[in-house]
Amino acid sequence: MSAIDKNEPREAAVIVERKRSGMFCITFQWEAPKKFLKTTKQDTFFRYLAKFKIESQMCRLEITFRFRGVNKKIQCDIDFLRETDFDEEEIDEDCRYDFQPIVVSIVMNQDKKRRDLSYLIGFDSWNFNDYHGSIACPAEIRFTDITWETTNPNEWKPLSCLLWLEFETFATRKKNALKQITALYVQQNQCDVHFNFQDDQHIGGHSHILVARSPVFAAMFQHEMKETKTGQVSIQDIQPGIFKQMLHFIYSVQLSVPLTETTAQRLFEAADKYDIGDLKDECVDFLLDRIRVNNVINLMAWAHIHSVKELKEATLTFTSLHGKEISKQRDWENLTKNYPEVCPEATRRIIDRMVLSSESNVTANSNRK
Repeated sequence: MSAIDKNEPREAAVIVERKRSGMFCITFQWEAPKKFLKTTKQDTFFRYLAKFKIESQMCRLEITFRFRGVNKKIQCDIDFLRETDFDEEEIDEDCRYDFQPIVVSIVMNQDKKRRDLSYLIGFDSWNFNDYHGSIACPAEIRFTDITWETTNPNEWKPLSCLLWLEFETFATRKKNALKQITALYVQQNQCDVHFNFQDDQHIGGHSHILVARSPVFAAMFQHEMKETKTGQVSIQDIQPGIFKQMLHFIYSVQLSVPLTETTAQRLFEAADKYDIGDLKDECVDFLLDRIRVNNVINLMAWAHIHSVKELKEATLTFTSLHGKEISKQRDWENLTKNYPEVCPEATRRIIDRMVLSSESNVTANSNRK
């Protein structure tokens, strides 16, 4: 993409990159200035202008260097403006945002610090006044010693900058709404149902949210059951900490503490009881990444009991690859005794793998001969 400098009709390179949803980085590169413009006897300035497009929004960046003859100071002013409105039909719903950046910042030449521009209310623009103008000075020349009328413009450094624009996206607004809903649970505000545990612990919830997220809660609170009338629910078979994590996930679609192998299993069991599919998936994905020689037998047995087919298949495959090590463990003996319907399948997988490996070795030796 290119743009035209306002001093003379020369090209300025402009690259627009979308770093993520709602975050853009625009790179500008101008050659050294070729012409200075005088405004008064004391003041001289040159200005860079580049136009570019963000999604369907036309924008403009102006950078003005002004030499103050009285105090021999170079003043650099930066202005970022938008020129037209969005064509909303061109924007995907997941990336939609109002063209009102929440952050506009810039880095110029070798300056390492990113500087935020201020929004000018009523002007639909963002501005940074008095950026240190020495970034564009000729090499080995102090800007206080410059004689603008005699300095060769070709000696001035090329001007480059990075302009960062960050928008509040539709996805961000959804995330903020989710945070507000989660806060109702975390702060225990306006709860209309309470879950009671054996050790006299209790936690509140909101029936309408629970009904929307769980078919089991829907059946519980939408019919003339005792829980609907009293707003009290007794929990006998789930540990308080596990149940509270399940509720947190119902509200926020994330857990408030990291999973462990044990909590992932207990949470899956709770989510299975209340038919919370996305929490079950979260737990299974975690366990799939934690299969090791020292836990594969226990995970296999657990997956068999709770009909977690994906995890069971993964443990059987892992066992076939490490059969020699696994079959020597005491857990293997326990699997044989306690889960006679699982052990034959695991044994068959190990044997099949050994046979396949043996055949491959025979073929390899034949090829060498």
